[in-house]
Amino acid sequence: MSIQLIHQYYNYSHSLKRSGISNEMAIKQPFDMLLLQMATSKHYVYATEVTIKNEAGKNIRPDGILMNELRIHKGYVESKDTSDTLDNEINSKLYKDGYPKYNIIFQDSIEAVLIQNGAEVSRVKMDEAEKLEKILLLFINYKPDYIEKFDEALQKFKEDIPTIVETLRTTINEQYKTNKVFVKASEDFFEMCQKEINPQITKEDIREMIIQHILTEDLFKSVFDESDFHHENNIASQLESLVNTFMNRTVRQNQLGELGHYYKTLNAQAALVSDHHEKQKFLKVVYENFYKVYNPKGADKLGVVYTPNEIVRFMVQSTDYLLQKHFNKHLSDKNVHILDPATGTGTFITDIIDFIPAQYLEHKYQHEIFANEVAILPYYVANLNIEYTYKQKMGKYLEFPNSCFVDTLDNIDGLAYDGKQHNMFGFSSENAERIKRQNEQKISVIIGNPPYNANQANFNDFNKNREYPDVDKRIKETYVKYSTAQKTKSYDPYKKFYRWASDRIDENGVIAFVTNSGFLNKKSDDGFRKAIEKEFDYCYIVDLGGDVRDISGKDGIFIGEAHTVFGLGAMVGIAIMFLIKTKNKLNEKCQIRYIHPCDIRATRIEKFEWLTSNYNFGMINFDIIIPDTKANWIKQSDNDFDDLISLADKKSKEVIFNNFSNGVSTNRDEWVFDFDKKNLEAKAKFLSDKFNVAVKDNVVSDVIKWSDSLKNSLKNKSKAKFDKNYVINSNYRPFINQLYYSDKMFSDRLTHSHFDCFGAELNRENEVINILGYERRPFAVLASKLIPNLNYFGDPSKYISLYKYDQQGNRHDNITQWGLTQFTTHYKDTTITKEAIFYYTYAVLHNPEYRKKYELNLKREFPRLPFYDDFNKWSTWGKQLMDLHIGYETVMPFDLQVIDNSNIKDKNYKLKVKLKADKANGIIAIDEHTHIMGVPAEAWEYKLGNRSALEWVLDQYKEKKYTDKTIAEHFNTYRFADYKPHVIDLLKRVCTVSVETMKIIKAMST
Repeated sequence: MSIQLIHQYYNYSHSLKRSGISNEMAIKQPFDMLLLQMATSKHYVYATEVTIKNEAGKNIRPDGILMNELRIHKGYVESKDTSDTLDNEINSKLYKDGYPKYNIIFQDSIEAVLIQNGAEVSRVKMDEAEKLEKILLLFINYKPDYIEKFDEALQKFKEDIPTIVETLRTTINEQYKTNKVFVKASEDFFEMCQKEINPQITKEDIREMIIQHILTEDLFKSVFDESDFHHENNIASQLESLVNTFMNRTVRQNQLGELGHYYKTLNAQAALVSDHHEKQKFLKVVYENFYKVYNPKGADKLGVVYTPNEIVRFMVQSTDYLLQKHFNKHLSDKNVHILDPATGTGTFITDIIDFIPAQYLEHKYQHEIFANEVAILPYYVANLNIEYTYKQKMGKYLEFPNSCFVDTLDNIDGLAYDGKQHNMFGFSSENAERIKRQNEQKISVIIGNPPYNANQANFNDFNKNREYPDVDKRIKETYVKYSTAQKTKSYDPYKKFYRWASDRIDENGVIAFVTNSGFLNKKSDDGFRKAIEKEFDYCYIVDLGGDVRDISGKDGIFIGEAHTVFGLGAMVGIAIMFLIKTKNKLNEKCQIRYIHPCDIRATRIEKFEWLTSNYNFGMINFDIIIPDTKANWIKQSDNDFDDLISLADKKSKEVIFNNFSNGVSTNRDEWVFDFDKKNLEAKAKFLSDKFNVAVKDNVVSDVIKWSDSLKNSLKNKSKAKFDKNYVINSNYRPFINQLYYSDKMFSDRLTHSHFDCFGAELNRENEVINILGYERRPFAVLASKLIPNLNYFGDPSKYISLYKYDQQGNRHDNITQWGLTQFTTHYKDTTITKEAIFYYTYAVLHNPEYRKKYELNLKREFPRLPFYDDFNKWSTWGKQLMDLHIGYETVMPFDLQVIDNSNIKDKNYKLKVKLKADKANGIIAIDEHTHIMGVPAEAWEYKLGNRSALEWVLDQYKEKKYTDKTIAEHFNTYRFADYKPHVIDLLKRVCTVSVETMKIIKAMST
């Protein structure tokens, strides 16, 4: 990798020289690019032209600085043109100007010299690639002593924080019991917070705010040397008064003594930074790491990922351009009021301060720039960043009077729509006055990066994103109302901010958000797109890609953290959208402009380069988007899909199948599914008992897995009763059956649709076609005979069935009479049966030409059926496929060679399980001693989603680590060795199924 980058460096350098450029900048730029790429590959940061202080306190400006991920300096770079003498420059920089000597590299495009700890350790000719690679790796991999100390301090900080936080929690809880002064002050502050910030705030939230306040004083002193912030800021001063009712300076220092080493180390690093932009970045990184250590659940809830400066600057400049283009105004003009509704650490506001000319700034700063934040730590950091940036630009300190400690989505007084309820702030506090002042303004620009987190990984984290009645109501009236999707994700947090901003923006205004890009193409977001079309005149979208889950692994393309603009913080696609609303509705339809400017494989660095180089928004070559009739903006299909027959649709009776359903959703699969009946029953008994205890004590215990429906059962004081008759067979994954404990209480979504299909006890056999039509995965279908899991293909899927059952257990056809009539009429054949139509459907859904032609449709919509020539041929193929797939356990095993070299006499020896496929050589490694040989190539071609059928078996029988602690400690009984003979036999049979399936599929294309 390094050698490849070095050759790119050579090419870049030579191209500049051929252009006749040979000054220092021409030498510097290619080398900077090389170091940037090498640093990024190791998750380091490389910054250029940043002013720092040397040991004597004098400002110096190295050409480049290498930093670790916490922006702690690792080394420095100096580039000189060939007219200078490199050795003279080394001496001048090190001994006259006081540049750091511990790790600095000098280069002039001919020679590179590395100085470490004051001594020359390497000197190489730069046209010798291997030697250049060696010296660069020595430079990049060097770890100064103070980084070792910082890493030790950080590790100790991570270890100490939980204990210190718990001690502070105990102290505060005691104060609630014994300290009347504290109780009174706390109740006043609590009431203010309920009215001004969040009506659902709790006293536990107040306690956490107090703790964060205590912990951050030394943090801010370390970075900004702002010792008075906790006493001067309007919210901080109220919390400081609260703290002073129970903790004096001596007690505070004693309790926080363990953290002193960490803060001291931070202070040493902060002292090196003179550049205020770099200081902001340093504080932002320190804050993010601090918050994730202190409160990882809170970080998850808020989506604590802050916006790269390249994106911020592009958005600010572009917003200014759009203001001028559409309204003949600029950000700096009077009466252009600007709001960041989720300011985080203040990145957007600080960039706006930098952008606005100094002669206009004081008025804008005091009267027309606003910022909201709901979490106490980023609120503090934002104030510090904003005020520090203003001071650096204007040469004087001025408090930022328009930062509001408020949950924007609760602040509805400034919104413009009919039927709105008003919040009447009952307090005359400064924060309330700020909120009121903001709400009185006509907001011309709303800009920012709203929280992105939609679905938490684990409900037991008690970190669910909360509801907002007014905004949610508006979403229901617009995004949901306009949608034709069966299920929408219109309540994602960032869409709530879009809804709020759409109602808040002035009749002439601009919204600029950077968010998850899912809204661009998902079927479930068609209502959102329609609302944008209805409510705005212009829409500009810059799609930055980077959706790792959607792209990586497809068509031989693999992308990862380096390709996402937010790095590990958000491995989803990201888009910047600018929305323009005009008073006079200049356009009959919204004018939509779209660009995906970078290659699908583009790295974060390349995307930032594009943003930086395209500062002139008017020169960007956007594509014109004309939405189709289904509100698709991109990846529009051009075919006859809408003319085909609908398989199933709840809004129409002209369908082939009456009923269709999602698979069963439990929200606790690890609790209610198992290969082993005894273990499943033990889990179900435990679950029932612990739930009943929770009902009795009215406590949500983290011992069991919770969900919305189970919490409702707790609220209703329902009682669980274990019944072994609830244990039934189910189809859990392709070719994988598991036992399922089907108590409705412990299955989040077990509905009448499932009972209609599988009977009152869910044990009546049926023939069903499971269908994966998921935006992120290739289309897939597979027949089964038992109740399927929601994530049958690893992602949400639906199924259609041949039969349905009434409440008396009588079986009926699920294919409609209307559907039968369509077939008998088209084919002029009254002998066609409903069962034959079911098989015909199954064959068509396997047809490669059908899947290719309607690929985009199948990602967004439920399948529709064409009429193919020769109905009987297709129906026969469907019957053959269904017999194979439903009867997979009884087909003849494929003649595969099993080689078992195990000769283990020690009964306690644990084999290393592998369950890995070597497709190229037709080998499956079962464990370290057992291999299956001779798997034909066509067996791997039969895929269900992203995996072949064989790989589904391998995946499901692996020994896994449970994230649920209770399961891991008490019910982790699965051992592959107990199932090894069964798995080998199953693989042979699924191999037969795969080969025979591919024969039929290939016959369809001949």
